[in-house]
Amino acid sequence: MNTADTTDRPSNDPSSKNAMDAPMPDASERIRDVRVVNPTDDIEGHITFELMDGRVVSIPLSWSWRLQEATPEERQNFEISPSGYGVHWPDVDEDLSARGALRGTPAPRPGTAPSPHTPGDWSAPRIKALRNRLGLSQAAFGKRMGVRQATVSDWETGKQEPSRMACRLLDRIAGATDGAYEQVAA
Repeated sequence: MNTADTTDRPSNDPSSKNAMDAPMPDASERIRDVRVVNPTDDIEGHITFELMDGRVVSIPLSWSWRLQEATPEERQNFEISPSGYGVHWPDVDEDLSARGALRGTPAPRPGTAPSPHTPGDWSAPRIKALRNRLGLSQAAFGKRMGVRQATVSDWETGKQEPSRMACRLLDRIAGATDGAYEQVAA
């Protein structure tokens, strides 16, 4: 599994970390159809999920490094899970969920993000550099982080430091954005 949300295969085992951490997906997050548009000289490739409730969500192909590196034929060979909450590409062993697409959660490339047990050091300039690299406003970045715009502003001005949990999320976002982790290193 490569996306942050692997709720397509929930476990009822109470000792399972996923069972305790991941809420069941909402029925509106079920996938009706998937379209994969391969990149050309003129367009960036993307994956489009058509959800049961009529919403259409598209994500750049670059959000899945495995699909980005796959052949066009491998990208077209996918299966919507029986529950409808995820899609599996067997040729490249990739799984994506509607929830991950809706939340804007790219799949991190292995080895690009630091260990989740030791969050990175996130200085004010480094946070701002990551946000600018993503091309997001403070409000949009705050929404992605689950904090208010004012909190992002406080982080970027050094008035407040991000919590350990926020640092872990910053690590994940940085590791999942095409090598941005190395580019925004302190």
